[in-house]
Amino acid sequence: MQQIKRSYKDGVFRQLFNDKEKLIELYNALSGRSYSKDTEIEIVTLEDALFGDIKNDLSFIMDNRFIVMIEHQATVNPNMPLRMLSYAAREYERRGLTKKVYSRRRIEIPTPELYMLYNGAEDQPIMQELKLSDAYIAKCGKISLEARVKVINVNYDKGADILKRCKTLNEYSMFIHMIRERQQEKGLQKAVEESVRECMRKGILTEFLERNGGDIVSLVRIELTREECEAIREEDGYVRGLEDGLNEGRIEEQLKIARNMKALGLTTDVISKASGLMEKEIEAL
Repeated sequence: MQQIKRSYKDGVFRQLFNDKEKLIELYNALSGRSYSKDTEIEIVTLEDALFGDIKNDLSFIMDNRFIVMIEHQATVNPNMPLRMLSYAAREYERRGLTKKVYSRRRIEIPTPELYMLYNGAEDQPIMQELKLSDAYIAKCGKISLEARVKVINVNYDKGADILKRCKTLNEYSMFIHMIRERQQEKGLQKAVEESVRECMRKGILTEFLERNGGDIVSLVRIELTREECEAIREEDGYVRGLEDGLNEGRIEEQLKIARNMKALGLTTDVISKASGLMEKEIEAL
């Protein structure tokens, strides 16, 4: 079975849907199509993902379609069409297509389909569409370049139809929902650990949780802690800029992430991986 190369930087979503059959199951639920599990598929996920050091993106080519799916837990980013357009262009370039643009013959390219699965705590519609043209400064009747991202709220308590059509996504959404229900009363650490145990008892994501064990506990804590820190920065007027490299105020952002994670009782090693600070800098906080 074809799998994505995994590392500690791969998010839970990317690790869960890291094989051909689960991707086809998810895409069938998204598109309303009914591809069989033996359909030919090429996983082409870029290693330098859109969201900095935690990777929750998946992309693959199937039936001449280039499908990009992003799972996001913080907020619905209005810049997603531009980011996905850049993502698609890089994949076409990687496949050598841009070297053929001067050919007299038309180059055929896989048809892009862009999806974002929203699983954050902020209230959002069940379904919405983000368009590249919404960001254009000059408005005109004829759009020469467009990118449309279908955004689906897959929070378990919202009851999106896609959760009924995709068992794996439904169980993943249920897992995150269990954590959030416990988090305020018991803290993030215990909320994650208890939710993992409950899922194991109820047969939810059993094989996945058994295979990944404590790695998933640590990774979910990192992802949800970063979500909280992102909300704090938004309230304080900070702008998330992990993908933009070292920019003004980056150190302050890293310190804020580290302080909040430290207050939640996470280990120095986990904080270091999430914030980018050295362990000695974290110990000095």
